Amino acid sequence: MIQKILIIGGYGAVGSIIAESISQNYQWEIYIAGRNLSKAEKLAHRLNHKVIPLQIDLSDPSGHSILEDMDLVIMCVEQAGIEFVKQCIIRGIHYIDITATHQRIEEIETLDCIAKKNNVRVVLSVGLAPGITNLLAQYCTELLPDGKRINLFVLLGTGEKHGDAAYRWTFDNLHTTYKISNNGESSIVKSFTSPVTTQLLGKRTFYLFNFSDQHSLVKTTRVNKVRTRLAFDSKVLTWAIALFRKVGLTKVFQYRKIQNIIMILFKKALLGDDIYSVKAVIENDRGEKRECSLSGNGESKITAYVASMVALNMVDSAHHYGVSHLNEVISEIPNFLNELCNYDNSIKIKL
Repeated sequence: MIQKILIIGGYGAVGSIIAESISQNYQWEIYIAGRNLSKAEKLAHRLNHKVIPLQIDLSDPSGHSILEDMDLVIMCVEQAGIEFVKQCIIRGIHYIDITATHQRIEEIETLDCIAKKNNVRVVLSVGLAPGITNLLAQYCTELLPDGKRINLFVLLGTGEKHGDAAYRWTFDNLHTTYKISNNGESSIVKSFTSPVTTQLLGKRTFYLFNFSDQHSLVKTTRVNKVRTRLAFDSKVLTWAIALFRKVGLTKVFQYRKIQNIIMILFKKALLGDDIYSVKAVIENDRGEKRECSLSGNGESKITAYVASMVALNMVDSAHHYGVSHLNEVISEIPNFLNELCNYDNSIKIKL
């Protein structure tokens, strides 16, 4: 039975929303932890001490003692490796991670056997993309059972305020190459190339981007060709980045000093809106298509609400043990998505 929940990064943009959401369940002991104890204490005070503040440095092995007696860990920060995840599993602690980094997700997947051996449930791809995109893609395979190809489209608002790690992840991936599955074989593609125009909150052009969903879905569904593309709410910004990528100028976004300057501009300036929208389109060899989408306001909120619902789902139902992705543990996808609307009335779903 899950009684004690530890949220690492629990006072951050996503973690604080998770803490507030699940602390409504009085039968759980909710702990929020991070390097800055003062921030954790301030959030605990704001939440009327329904959560307990703790301090932890993931890079310090001595901090693993914080795991004693915990039943579930929700990870809301990026880690340098997977040693902490492994320690959770060895101790029999269930684990949820909102990371969007493909490399980190693949590393955690290698712990599947250990998780099964220790009767531990690990859920990955929890958030918007990956997360909601995985669910929409999975549901599309049910709508069109002989579908062969899935295209995922992710629209992000530039007015959303993120943590530094989220900004840096985006900047780092603007100028990169990555391997993608192509009908069972691997091919190398460049980020922010291969444009596709579709209707998603208006007619927009989207570009390839290294979201982890396209990698996990070829392993968790029968479809062996998945592509994820990105656009921003500002069409001018999207076009400019595509142009910079074409001439090689996006390489400058990988320099930390440049990233720091841009992050200051994004955090202080009113650039765009906080909208988001994601869409999955599946197609078979006869040209038949099915699609579904979800949109709303506040990417941090939707990520937090998905994580909160996964935590509730993990408590109330019998997930199979091992490392799984969101689309593997949610059986009634329409119900799950509709329940999200109870958290945020800005969410609009088209199935």
